[in-house]
Amino acid sequence: MKKLIILSCIFMLSLTSHAKEVISIVRGDGNYFPFEYQENGKLTGIHIDLIQAVADELGVKVKFESLPWSRALFDFKLGKYDAMSHVSNTEERETFAYFLEGNIISSFKTFPIVLSRRKKEIAFDGNIASLTGYTIAVGQNYKYGEPFDTANFLSKYQIPTPSQAVLTKLLNLERVDVIVGSRENLFQVYSEQEINELYHIFEQPVGEDNSYLVFSKVRNKLVMAKKFAMAINKYRSSQAYQALLKKYKNKENS
Repeated sequence: MKKLIILSCIFMLSLTSHAKEVISIVRGDGNYFPFEYQENGKLTGIHIDLIQAVADELGVKVKFESLPWSRALFDFKLGKYDAMSHVSNTEERETFAYFLEGNIISSFKTFPIVLSRRKKEIAFDGNIASLTGYTIAVGQNYKYGEPFDTANFLSKYQIPTPSQAVLTKLLNLERVDVIVGSRENLFQVYSEQEINELYHIFEQPVGEDNSYLVFSKVRNKLVMAKKFAMAINKYRSSQAYQALLKKYKNKENS
């Protein structure tokens, strides 16, 4: 009987030692093509594939959970998750998240978007001040990059759950004058022909920034953050990463 108990304990210890560590990652539940979005009921995108590939290399499992952006950020701040994807750096966020340069997972630019018939009325040549006097829809707790984020003289209408459908509806009904995003964002709702007919996307961005995979300071995930940073840097120099970028570039053009 004692031998049986000992063998059972050894077996259980063996299973435990071979079990992969699970990293819980929270994200905003919006669709951010080509970075993070739902396709046929499955979460996909450059960020998702990149994180999964690096996790496989490190021998850990990742578990994604999608929540409304503000809720996701709030819960991550409380330490309910190990990591959060698609996060821009702010001084306040650095108090609860590790922002490592190696964990930059993409860079992005954001552009003013207006109704096509108003493109002459609302002129923008890259000077943020030219948007003064217009109501601009923005996501609550979203970061669009400098200089837009610190332009406090602008009239910004904050939306708690700024899906692309909500933003374009506000613009179509002229509840706001401008929304901020990109052509790729509009593809979530409209065809290319509809976008060209309905909207004007200015060529000059209002801001640009980096997007990080951040790890929790509350959960003391600095070691894992460093492991991911090293692995992401290594993966970026691989043929697999180039194939990944090409895959989503082809989807964008299809």
